[in-house]
Amino acid sequence: MSFRILIADDEPLIRVDLKELLEGIVHEVVAEARDGKEVLDLLEQKKPDVVILDIKMPHISGIDLARKIADSYPVIILTAYSDRHLIDQARDAGVMAYLTKPFREESLSPALELSVRHFLEKSSLTERIVRLKDELETRKLVDRAKGLLMDKEHLTESQAYRRIQKISMDKNKSLKEVSEAIITMLG
Repeated sequence: MSFRILIADDEPLIRVDLKELLEGIVHEVVAEARDGKEVLDLLEQKKPDVVILDIKMPHISGIDLARKIADSYPVIILTAYSDRHLIDQARDAGVMAYLTKPFREESLSPALELSVRHFLEKSSLTERIVRLKDELETRKLVDRAKGLLMDKEHLTESQAYRRIQKISMDKNKSLKEVSEAIITMLG
């Protein structure tokens, strides 16, 4: 599997070595950045699959940057620091992997693959949670609208639900939208 990668390190020699290593294992380095501000500028243009960051960079640290982008990109921290406090900060920022320098192909390649896989799993779970929350909110609104119809129009629960469904189909609106309108009108 080949990934499009953005690398960021304030040391040019590290960027060159890392780029050569990544390209040697069939990945494409789509952008290189010297600092966190440059990373933010390049993300929208280059749309990488993975972002590899040094932990200590000018303007915005790798950890602060990870906090900003970890919901949108799998982030790997590549650093000379193995301090427990920094590892905890990286974890809390949403970093998918934490590798110490000197880096080697044997550790970088699995970190890339696992980071992308875990990121995709996390994204899928996040989408599912959002969808379930929306379904729960819709169910609550429908129940409230049914209750109002039952009270104000003396309908049974199934009659009230059928009325909401019929309005939804006739007006080409979602059950949520119809329920919200009923609550506004009758509530």
